[in-house]
Amino acid sequence: MTQDETGRQHYYQEIARRFLRHQTSMFFLPPRDLALISDWEKLGIPLEPILEGIDRTFSRQLKRKKKRNIYSLSQCEREILKAYASYQERLIGQTSPPIEPDKKINKARAEIEAFLKGLPTEFEKLNELYKVALEILNKSEPDENKLEELDEEIDRFVFQLIPEEEKKAGLKEIRREFPGKPEAVLTEIQQTRLVKEKRQLYHLPYVSLFYY
Repeated sequence: MTQDETGRQHYYQEIARRFLRHQTSMFFLPPRDLALISDWEKLGIPLEPILEGIDRTFSRQLKRKKKRNIYSLSQCEREILKAYASYQERLIGQTSPPIEPDKKINKARAEIEAFLKGLPTEFEKLNELYKVALEILNKSEPDENKLEELDEEIDRFVFQLIPEEEKKAGLKEIRREFPGKPEAVLTEIQQTRLVKEKRQLYHLPYVSLFYY
């Protein structure tokens, strides 16, 4: 085994170990979660923020009034990306060239403005949400919590647009991956996956800065 192959194996194993340490009712990761790890690897996301994001996800769900079970890495992705954003910020001053402070804000604003110029008819209702996001991004100190809330609202809208047949097919696939799991959890995983696929397909920009 080459050094690269050994490093890649370590990357996958450490992520799986950390997740399964929290979710003790599972013994292995399903194929879609392995594909998600591959995406993170291609993006160059290091182990540290991924493991931190997994820990944060499980820690947060323990504090929630309405408890929820975590059965998929896709449910950890938001916290992983937030941890990665913090990880990048910690590197400022330690590496060169220095990162431009407003780089993320400018990139998010540019993507949203470009999207609004060619807004597809089926997404007209998103116009106001993205305009609110631009107002927040134009402030001297954008409110990250409000941007996250807007992203969640956009996700809910996108999910409503997905045809019922597609939702049923997605849920059927997830039931095969996670047999015997609660229906509420399966529905949450289904929504997370389908929304992510649609956002990628239609190039729907995120407004939360940790995506940039």
